[in-house]
This record gives sequence, C-alpha cells and structure tokens, in this order.
Amino acid sequence: MSLTRFGIFFFLIFCFSSQWSYGQSDSLFSKIDSLKKKQIATKDTTQGAKLRSFRKNSKDIVKKSFGLTPFSEKETPKIAFFRSVLFPGWGQITNKQYIKLPIIYGSAAVGAYFIKKNNNEFLRFKGYLLEMAADTINNPTEYTIKNENGTLSGPYSKSVITSAAKQYKRWRDGTIIGFSVGWLLFAIEANVAAHMKTFDISDDISMNISGSTIGQTGLGIKMKFNFK
Repeated sequence: MSLTRFGIFFFLIFCFSSQWSYGQSDSLFSKIDSLKKKQIATKDTTQGAKLRSFRKNSKDIVKKSFGLTPFSEKETPKIAFFRSVLFPGWGQITNKQYIKLPIIYGSAAVGAYFIKKNNNEFLRFKGYLLEMAADTINNPTEYTIKNENGTLSGPYSKSVITSAAKQYKRWRDGTIIGFSVGWLLFAIEANVAAHMKTFDISDDISMNISGSTIGQTGLGIKMKFNFK
C-alpha cells in the first residue's frame, strides 16, 4: 500500500512539473516571437522611410535638372553632375563655363569615331570567319580579303583572321570603357567646378597680426582672422 501511495505521489509531481515546464516554454517562445515581429516591423519601417526619401529626392533632382522647378545655389553642384551624366557638357553649361565645351565635344567625337571604326573592323573580320565556316564543301583554311578599293590581299590563315577579329574587339571594348570614364570625369569636373564657384577667394579672407597688452604691464601678440 505504501508503495502504491509513493508511486502516485511521484506521478502527481511529474505531471505538475511537466505542466509547469510546458507553460514556461510556451511563454518563452511567445516572447521570442513577439521580439522577432517587433524587430521585423522596425526594420521594415526604417527601410520604407529610406526608400520613400530616396524616391522623393530623386524626383526632386529630376524636376530641377529639367527646369520644372527652381533650385538654389547650394544645389547647383549635384544638378550640374546629374545633367552631365545625362548629356556631356550640360553641367558645364549650367556652370556657365562655355569655354570647356569644345574640349568636351571634341573628346566625345574622337571617342565615338574610334568606337565605330574598331567595331566595323571587328565585324568585317568576324564576317570572314563566318564565310569560311559556311563553306562546308571546300572547307577552306585560308581566306583572300577583298579591300574597299577592289584590290585583293592574302590569302590569310584562319588563325590570323581570328587574331585580327579579337584584336579589334579588344580595341573597341577599350575605347568604349575610355569613353565612359571620360564622360564620368567630365560630370565630376562639373560638380567640382560648381563647388569651387561658391568658395570665397576675395580680400575679405585675411589674417591680421598686431600687438596687444595683457593687464597693465604684459605684452602679447593678437591674431585676427577675417572671413566673409
């Protein structure tokens, strides 16, 4: 009988402890879920605010760049940069530095010329390779090139033509990269020039050194900076 009571006692203790542990675990998981939801909500709110601010600023820049809304003098650098990114020289026109336009458009014309020239040569040699590949009957290993003036040159081996095509492709790609970098540099130049126009380089910026007295008997030097 005592063993039965002892067993019932431990059974009740086990049930109580299991129920208590389950309640504690459920409470802990509920707190974790609540904390995660709070973090996600905070993160979404922050990201949403940043995205809305970015959209608003982008729309303002576009409107001001195209003259739909006026812009202040402090906003000139970023407007000049954005305009130059859209079209070469537009930023310099915004800064009223028209003397720079011949350099910009001259560089752009030279870059565009070499891009077109190298691309045409690449397509020409690529066409030779396609013609050789299409001639499955003769299966040629050499190709005679007909020049623009009607003269013939060659024959050239397939490896030589392939090498020429790759070379012109590299030159074309390099010219495109150089053209893009130059475009970006002129945009940066427009931004820096707009910043420099707001700097004060007048005579009002100066430093004056004069003597001064300290108390009744002491002597010293007084430095005075003047900023406009």
